[in-house]
Amino acid sequence: MFFKNALTMGLVLVTGLFCSNFTVDTRPSKVSVTGIKSKKGQILLAVFRDEKSFREEKPIAKHRFPKTALSHGALNLSVDLPQGVYGLALVDDENGNGKLDKNLIGIPKEGVAFSNFYLSGMSKPKFSDFKVEHKSTNSHVECKVRYF
Repeated sequence: MFFKNALTMGLVLVTGLFCSNFTVDTRPSKVSVTGIKSKKGQILLAVFRDEKSFREEKPIAKHRFPKTALSHGALNLSVDLPQGVYGLALVDDENGNGKLDKNLIGIPKEGVAFSNFYLSGMSKPKFSDFKVEHKSTNSHVECKVRYF
């Protein structure tokens, strides 16, 4: 159960995440995605704030990126985030249906990746496995896609 509602979304600006009367200071985080096997479809990215939001599959932001700039299985993305701790989870949505497709026993049919963490086992990681601290404009996250 990587994404219960499977990341159905439009483009979301992270600066609009917090409904309040103050300005949130956001900074770009560069995300390098490697291991993508096809130019088909899109990349779906979910931003989680803590273990609870990840466990409940309730990201604070969702993004959709086309793979038009894909080169040799790699894609560079940019996400604006306020300073803090986050975990990024993404899906290589090869068929473009806006969700993570799974087989009958729940194993993903499409590639998945997590911020600075390569999923080597068969179970969903804990938030602490892939959380990253975003502090500056030079923030960089690496995600290596795994296909089952």
